[in-house]
Amino acid sequence: MILPKILGLLTAVTVARVCHAGLLTDTAVVANKKYDFVIIGGGTSGVIMATRITEISKHTVLLIEAGVAYEDIPVTLHAPALGVRSGSQQPWTWNYTVVPQIGMENRTFTYQMGHNLGGSSYVYGLYTRGTDQIFDKIAKISGDNGWSWKSLVPYFNKAEGFLKPPSGGEWGPNDYKLTDHGTQGPFNTQLPMYPNDLDPLVTKLVATEAEFSKWNNDLSSGKSLGIGTSQATITKAGTASNVASGYLTPAVLARKNLDIITGVRATKLTFKASKAGPVASGVQFTPSPDVNVTTVFANNEVILSAGAFNTPQLLQLSGIADKDFLKSLGIPVVLDSPNVGQNLRDHVAMPMQWEANATTTLDQLRDPTFLANQTSIWQQTGKGILTAAVANHLGFFRVHPNASIFDSQNPDPSIGSDCSHFEMLFRSFITPSPATGFFTSMGIAFTSVASVGNVLINTTDPFASPLIDPKFLTSEVDIRIGREAIKTARRAYSSPVFDGFVVKEYGPNPNAMTDPEIEEMIRHSGTTFFHALGTAQLAPFHADVKAGVVNPDLTVKGVKGLRIVDASVIPVLPDAHPLAAVLAFAERGADLVKAAWR
Repeated sequence: MILPKILGLLTAVTVARVCHAGLLTDTAVVANKKYDFVIIGGGTSGVIMATRITEISKHTVLLIEAGVAYEDIPVTLHAPALGVRSGSQQPWTWNYTVVPQIGMENRTFTYQMGHNLGGSSYVYGLYTRGTDQIFDKIAKISGDNGWSWKSLVPYFNKAEGFLKPPSGGEWGPNDYKLTDHGTQGPFNTQLPMYPNDLDPLVTKLVATEAEFSKWNNDLSSGKSLGIGTSQATITKAGTASNVASGYLTPAVLARKNLDIITGVRATKLTFKASKAGPVASGVQFTPSPDVNVTTVFANNEVILSAGAFNTPQLLQLSGIADKDFLKSLGIPVVLDSPNVGQNLRDHVAMPMQWEANATTTLDQLRDPTFLANQTSIWQQTGKGILTAAVANHLGFFRVHPNASIFDSQNPDPSIGSDCSHFEMLFRSFITPSPATGFFTSMGIAFTSVASVGNVLINTTDPFASPLIDPKFLTSEVDIRIGREAIKTARRAYSSPVFDGFVVKEYGPNPNAMTDPEIEEMIRHSGTTFFHALGTAQLAPFHADVKAGVVNPDLTVKGVKGLRIVDASVIPVLPDAHPLAAVLAFAERGADLVKAAWR
C-alpha cells in the first residue's frame, strides 16, 4: 500500500513457520497418488474449494500451490499498511508483466497477483460487492439464476466475517448496515481501524456539495452509487485478512482427507479418452524446470483455480484452446475451445495526487524511527498506523448527466443505470512517496470499461510468463469516462471543504486541463487496478464452446471431469473490487461440486 522502499527500512524480519501434517513440499510424498479431487491453485478460490469439499470426510483432496506458504511471508508484512500491497517484485507475488499497451503509449507494467497460499486475497485491501444489476446480468449471460444477486447474497455472507465496530468509536450506524454482511464467515472485513485527517472532510463534502451529496451507508448493499465508508480486509488482530489463515485453520489442516503441496507449478493436465470425449484424469507438476514432473490422478475431478492468467495458460498448455492457435505452437489439440484466454477484463487505475497541509498522513512511515516505533506498537497491540486501510472512504459515481460523452459509436458501457462509471478512493498517501512533504491522493478506477483483452501463451514452456494484453484504453469511451472521472476528482478537492488541507495538485500532471491534455495524461500515467477476470467465461448449458468456456455449474464445456472455479469464469467486471465476488463464486462453486458428488 505504501511505497515498496519502506520494506527496506525494516531492519529485522521475523518469519513465522508453522508445520502441519497436511502441508507438504516434497513431491515424492504424493507421486502417482489418486485423490477424488485435485485442485490447481491455492489462491482465494482454491483454498475455499479445498476447505469446503473436505468438510465431507469421504472426499480426498490435493491442493497444489505454486507459491509460498502463508507462514513463509514475513510477519511484519502482515501489517495492512505495509504488506504485499506495498509493491511487486516480491517472491509472494507473480510479477507478471503486460505486453506493451498500445492505448498507454506502449508502456508495460507489472501485475501484482498473489503467489502464495491464499493468493490475491492477501494483496487486496478493500471489500466491496458491487451493484446487484451486474450479478443479475451474469445470471442472464449464464442462463442460471443461481448467479443472480439474490442467489449469491448467501454466499457473500457465508464467506464474510464482518467485525462490528465498537460503540463510541469513529464509526456509527450511518457507516454500515449489519444486515448487508455475513458475520460468521472465515474471511474478516471491518470498517477502517485507523482514522485519518480526510475522514471529517469527506463527511463535510457530502454534507455541503450537491454533486457529492449522495451518502451510501453500506457499499456492499448491492447499491454502489455514492460516497461511503470503506470496508477493509483486516482481522480483529489488526492483520491483513487472508483466506489461508481464515479458512485453513489448524483443524482444517489436520483433516486426513486434505493434502496441500506448495512451491510446485502445474505444467499440464492429463486426459483419457472416452466415447463422450476427453476426460481429465490428473495433473503433472514440478518445483522447477530442471526437475522431472510428478503426476497425480483425480478420481472425480480436476478443479482449476489458478486465476485469470494461469488458468487459461494451463488450459492452452494442455491442448484446450483455439485449435489453430494450438497447432501453431505444436500442441496436440484435446479440445477446440476458442474462448480460452479471451475476454480479459480489468479496471484502469489513474492516480491523482495533491500536496497536503498535514503531518499525519501515511507519508510519516518514511521516517525509520517512526516506522520502528509503529511496528512495535502494531506487533504488541494490533493497533496503530500500520493498521491503516487503503482508503477510509470510497465514492462510486456515474458520469455527470451534462457530460454527453456517449453516442452511437461510443455507447455507455455500464451494465445498468445503478452501476458506476468510476470510483474515487480518498487516500492519505501517494505512492511512490517523495523524500519530503505530505500528500493526499484520489485513486481513480474506471469501473465500467469497454476495452477487452486476452491472455495467450507463446511457448510450450510452462515456466514462461503468458502474454497478458488487457488492451487498456483501446476503446474511445474508456478515455471519455476517464476524463470525466478526473474532472470530478478535481472538483471534489477544489471544494472549500478542503481549504487549509489541500495545498495544490501535485501529479501526475497538474497542467493538463483541456480534454486532449487530460487524455494524454491518462495514456501516460494510467495503469491496472489488478482486477483481471473473464478469461474462461461462463455460458449457458445449451451453448457450445463458441459462446464460452464453462457451463453454469463451472464444468468445462466439451471435457468431463474438469471444472474451473476462480475469477476467470466471471464474464463481466463488477463495478467493485472483485475479491468479494471471487469469494462468493468459490463458495457457490464448492456447493456445486458437493451436489455433483454426494
